[in-house]
Amino acid sequence: MNLSQQIINALSTAYSGSKEKNNLFTYLPYRNKGNRFDYAITAGHTLGLIIGKELKPSFRFEKFQSKCLDEIGSLLSEESFLDHLEKMYFENNALQLVAPDFLLLRQSEKPPSASKHLSEIYESFMAFSHVDAALDSHPNFVETIILKQLQGHLKDRKPNEKQYPYLPYIAELFVKDLSFLCHKTDYLLQYSDQFLELYNFIYCSQMALNIRGWKSGQPGSKPLYFILDNEKAGQERTEIHRNGFLPLYKSSEALFPILSMLDRLNRDGDKKYPLWKFAEAIQEADIETQMKVTEIINAWAENFRDKNGLKVKEGTSENPAINALEVLIQYAQDQFDTQSSSRHEIRTAYQKEFEKQVCRHFVQSRGRSGRVLVLSQDYLLLLTNLIVGKQQKVHFQELLKGFRDRGVCFDKQSEKSLLTFYDRVGNVDRLSDSGDAVYVRSTI
Repeated sequence: MNLSQQIINALSTAYSGSKEKNNLFTYLPYRNKGNRFDYAITAGHTLGLIIGKELKPSFRFEKFQSKCLDEIGSLLSEESFLDHLEKMYFENNALQLVAPDFLLLRQSEKPPSASKHLSEIYESFMAFSHVDAALDSHPNFVETIILKQLQGHLKDRKPNEKQYPYLPYIAELFVKDLSFLCHKTDYLLQYSDQFLELYNFIYCSQMALNIRGWKSGQPGSKPLYFILDNEKAGQERTEIHRNGFLPLYKSSEALFPILSMLDRLNRDGDKKYPLWKFAEAIQEADIETQMKVTEIINAWAENFRDKNGLKVKEGTSENPAINALEVLIQYAQDQFDTQSSSRHEIRTAYQKEFEKQVCRHFVQSRGRSGRVLVLSQDYLLLLTNLIVGKQQKVHFQELLKGFRDRGVCFDKQSEKSLLTFYDRVGNVDRLSDSGDAVYVRSTI
């Protein structure tokens, strides 16, 4: 059975005439309340997939620590050194800054639900595209003892392929950037949390901007305009307002309504697929199958409309099956529009959590200009180094393209500020005063 037929079968069996709750299980890391991202725990699960290992269920950190200290202590001539080594390696999660393997220890902690959902999304990225890992931490003799103890508590693990990435281009960029970091072990250990938080924002923001475009096929990078944290956000800077935070926030309102309906479409399938994959499958199906799908979805949409007291809508597609799916998805959104309803409050809560939890390090309030997207120097340098990657240096215009590929755009004024920043950092080769002959180097 080919992929299109699998999706068609999932769609054909998804309809239920009964009224169902709006639940969200896939494709979005946050929910409408109680969100907290622990990126260190997420790093533990992500790095585990890179090396193909995870902690055994029987692992207990206290016993692991005790065995490590017993073995180390048996080799010491001065027992007092053991207390210093215990503080050095076992207090405040210090081990996770020693070697990537020790990030696996964070798997022993129960993750917040948001971190669990995010880990599953990153897992789908890594099942979709292979990570080229070359982790090498050069442990000393004490760290080698601890590492050997850890290896006895590990078992094999492979990425779970139950979820096809909604944004394949983000999945590929994530794996590409992570592969580069895996060749820079010290930098990876220092910036793993920031890297995962950055991609959480990139993924969620690009999901918001792409979610309504499911009829157009596989998603692509959508522009979001940022300023640097030392810049002003005047009203004359049209791009940062036209394609900045407020349009993004408005787009995010469609995430929960559409994705919760998508979960119903995916309910009986062994593997979860994006909405645009359903559209592709319908268009590739034979006429008889399309007619069957059209009949099923029309019945579903009519029942859904009547159950929720919605106004009749018409689609815009020439393909009857796609048109029926378009109407159903519109009804899924319309049910949240009544401002006095609890559903409207839930949708608004999702939007607020998006701003509060996902965007917290990327949005600032700038007086009369309101909330704008801001890229701090730390995230700017991290992104710069990821884009430069193994090339050591890239042309400035190529660097800007790398930003755009990840949905980060700058207007002409910010581009000038970028060059000023790079000059101050000292990682540019300037062959002229214009951006036409400027190369940006990695700071690693």
